[in-house]
Amino acid sequence: MSENSEKKSTLLEKFVPALLVITVGLAFLVGVLWQKVENIGKGSTTGTTDTVQQGTGESPISVDNLKKIAKKLDLNTNDFNKCLDDGIKADVVKKDSDYGGTVGVSGTPAFFINGRFLGGAYPFASFKEVIDRELDGKGSDDYKTYSKDLQDAAEQKDQAGNPSPSFIAVAKNIDTSNSHVLGNNDAKVTIVEFTDFECPYCIRHFTQTWPDIKKNYIDTNKVKLIVKNYPLPFHPNAQKAAEAAECASDQGKYWEMHDAIFSAK
Repeated sequence: MSENSEKKSTLLEKFVPALLVITVGLAFLVGVLWQKVENIGKGSTTGTTDTVQQGTGESPISVDNLKKIAKKLDLNTNDFNKCLDDGIKADVVKKDSDYGGTVGVSGTPAFFINGRFLGGAYPFASFKEVIDRELDGKGSDDYKTYSKDLQDAAEQKDQAGNPSPSFIAVAKNIDTSNSHVLGNNDAKVTIVEFTDFECPYCIRHFTQTWPDIKKNYIDTNKVKLIVKNYPLPFHPNAQKAAEAAECASDQGKYWEMHDAIFSAK
């Protein structure tokens, strides 16, 4: 063997193990990065990330933080704290939730626009369509007279292929007694909302859609909003948040607490 061949052989013996280590390391790194990308993709498409409580930090609507909100709203904190700690409003919340179940509510947010069901964080355009038809006296129990988007919503099915509509044109008679009302009591259109203060879709509705509804319909006396509680059992802070809003109502500040809870970060 020549001297040059011996040198090449020696170099290969030195570098091959190093190259193997580098190759394995790169493969591992690529795998980790791919898994992160895959997880990010899953998170962005399933919509299951709860924007209210993330990681291990304290929720902005924990009991302690609800009490801080009450203080900022200049509530009588002794009365508010006792109301919240003693669960004085738990039965009020339960009655709302139980009633929601009797009219077909199973998730949040859920709306009845003059009794016509719209379930989910739909864009303003969907609300506008239903509201305007009610204002014009053209509301219909036939879902096929509505837009393609609402027709699709009416024909939705669950994973098992069973009907699971998020729009039901046939109007239901919704009890609005003993409820919180925002807007003109004599408004031609009534929206009844079943909500959960910790539901990410309810928060989305509050931040993205509700401002347009309020500006165009509530503030112009065309529509009134009625809110009922529907805290979902898997949202750990939702029940107490609903009770907090009811406790604030005793001091005439339901809507201030309602908005503050939904705006908490």
